[in-house]
Amino acid sequence: MIEKASLDDIEEILFVINTSNREAYRDIIPREHFKEPVVSAEELLQDFGRMRFYVYRVEGRIVGVAALQVEKGKLGRLRWVYVLPEYQRRGIGTSLVRHLEREARKLGLEKLWLTVVGGARWAVNFYRKLGYEPTGRTERHWSFDLIMEKKLKNREKL
Repeated sequence: MIEKASLDDIEEILFVINTSNREAYRDIIPREHFKEPVVSAEELLQDFGRMRFYVYRVEGRIVGVAALQVEKGKLGRLRWVYVLPEYQRRGIGTSLVRHLEREARKLGLEKLWLTVVGGARWAVNFYRKLGYEPTGRTERHWSFDLIMEKKLKNREKL
């Protein structure tokens, strides 16, 4: 079940993001560049002030999270899309992204974008299946991030 996150959810959200990030990227990102934890409570609280967070609960436990950051020019950014490893491949990530897309349409946004580590092929494929296409890249010392975008259709049925 997807619901809007509250400040009371911060600790569980931190756990989902940091656990999922560690499992997904520790073998891709070189140790000297890998940030552990990827986000602190203070950073997440700052993000809560500028993003809309949604959580996916199973039996009352948060197992997935995603955030929508509204930007200028009818543009939005997907952030912090994570699902605990033991709950992946069950449609939870897809449900969260689709939910953010519906929320973005309600806000009048016309395009969403995100970044993903280029070496994370599973993540790139996940977003491609949802209609996001690579439009650029940002270089890093050790690799690159792909920039992916999707134009939203206002009357699209999901």
